[in-house]
Amino acid sequence: MTSRLGNLRLYKVDVPSYSNVGVILVTQEDRQSGCRFRLTRYTGQRQRDSKAGLSQSFVELLGRVFFFAEKDSNITNQILTYLASNFSFKDLDIVPPACPVLVFHFHIRELHQKDPAPHIDILEAVMNVLRLADTMLDVEDAVGDIFVRPIAPTTTEIVDCYRGQDLCFLCEKGYPKEDEIVYKTVCNHIFHATCISSHLSSTPECPVCSKELLPVDIRNLLFKA
Repeated sequence: MTSRLGNLRLYKVDVPSYSNVGVILVTQEDRQSGCRFRLTRYTGQRQRDSKAGLSQSFVELLGRVFFFAEKDSNITNQILTYLASNFSFKDLDIVPPACPVLVFHFHIRELHQKDPAPHIDILEAVMNVLRLADTMLDVEDAVGDIFVRPIAPTTTEIVDCYRGQDLCFLCEKGYPKEDEIVYKTVCNHIFHATCISSHLSSTPECPVCSKELLPVDIRNLLFKA
């Protein structure tokens, strides 16, 4: 059955004694899974075949860990395109000792599903992933001192199940296909994801109102209070 990216959110979580750690959470129907990874292994200017400093091997990690079927390989491309449109990972070659955990939450849904992404307790899910890899982590004691801070997208966000009658400003076509991903810019204009992502890669401004739409350095966001 064909699937699509329904939602994508980033968070930073200050976990004492943890640094250079990324956590991936995936929700799909009634399933939830996750894994941790070394952040700088997949980020930075030295990465080959990267988009905005996020390496192609990050996409391969998603495929290996979460068993995205070959027919659903477009999901990983949708993930990489969205991240590169909003964030730059180029300066994450190294991180200091006190680096917040960077959390990627992907919601994958089947095409026939119309319900929005389910609410999950991000902190609980992250701590469960960390506990699986570190049996010395006392989750009960740690949670009270840890805060989850959402990292807002800076240029576009995914609009799931969009069915507007308007046309994409860039290609002048509508939105008839259920498997198409639609983005809304922070200035509230709707485009096909592929159209606006391609446009922003060369011209970082809204094609409708000319508002500047620049991806933000994820390193700065991680260490911003």
